[in-house]
Amino acid sequence: MSINDIATVLEARWKVFAITFLAGFFMVALPYLGFKTPEFNLANPAPQKINNLEIIKTKLEQTKPSDFNLKTKTLVIPKAHGSQDYEALSAYAVVDLDNGEVIAEKNLETRLPIASITKLMTAIVAIDLISYDRDIHITEKMTQVEPTNMGLISGQSWKRDELLNALLLTSSNDAAQALKEEVDREYGEGSFVSAMNLKAQKLKLKNTQFDNPQGYDSPNNFSSVEDLSIMSSFTIDNYSQISEIVKKDYQFFRETGNHKQADLYNWNGLLGVYPGVEGIKIGNTENAKKTTLILAERSHSAPDGASRNKRRILVVVLGAPGVLERDLWASKLLDLGFGSFGIEPVNITKEQLKQKYSTWKYF
Repeated sequence: MSINDIATVLEARWKVFAITFLAGFFMVALPYLGFKTPEFNLANPAPQKINNLEIIKTKLEQTKPSDFNLKTKTLVIPKAHGSQDYEALSAYAVVDLDNGEVIAEKNLETRLPIASITKLMTAIVAIDLISYDRDIHITEKMTQVEPTNMGLISGQSWKRDELLNALLLTSSNDAAQALKEEVDREYGEGSFVSAMNLKAQKLKLKNTQFDNPQGYDSPNNFSSVEDLSIMSSFTIDNYSQISEIVKKDYQFFRETGNHKQADLYNWNGLLGVYPGVEGIKIGNTENAKKTTLILAERSHSAPDGASRNKRRILVVVLGAPGVLERDLWASKLLDLGFGSFGIEPVNITKEQLKQKYSTWKYF
């Protein structure tokens, strides 16, 4: 080999060495300069990032789609009852829940604050995203919310359905917070409220938006009596857990090794007073005033004692000035609804309601 050939070989090897050295130098130096270098692992490629939103959407879609729509072209009872005291409400609807026919209404599509009626969607989302047997461990953050509360204690734990009872019967705000935090802990901060709005979209609630699970007053937490009627129908048809809870007058949970005892009264003033009432939810905030969803089932009483012409009537009330007016006016709207099918009115009195309220205990 000539001297020129040797020189050529040495030059080539030097170039390879220089390129390799410089490449290694820059790979080491780049992170210190603020650049992130890619990682390669051909034997074990990195798994794709899990999209929590898609998981949530899948779980929210496990219930059958709602085909319930309100029929409003011709009201069963025309708007000719302006002298009635319930016309002072911000909005109301009387709906035949069996076919969606609107019997009477005021401001059907108007967006209004709804207070703790929000918790109906909170319960729906909690059932969709949290397994019934999961232990929900209470944190300090879950207890730091405005009343009404069941009095959750940090360090204790409750099952999902125990918290649902507190949520729907006594309208427990700390129970709502616990359910929210449990979902956010699994899927990421803000996931629960996002799921509430995704579910509203799935139900085609065009005048509904949520920004908290309790129903606190907020410009971004509202609904309409039309949307609440659709949501109520969907809930009763698809969530037996909720239906069974809201028809109860009281629930007691004894003290266990996991949590304290709980006495949970249902604040629905018509339950056990107006015949056939089976729920659903009441609410109360400064802006929303007093609100309620009332479901009742009644029928004709035939001479032979048989029941005929059974009907389910839903009443939605928003903006009542007080608890007594809320329940009294809701009972009159129930009479109006059942009366359209020839079923005799009940004519609930203030004294009956006050007697009911006297049975409630506050802890």
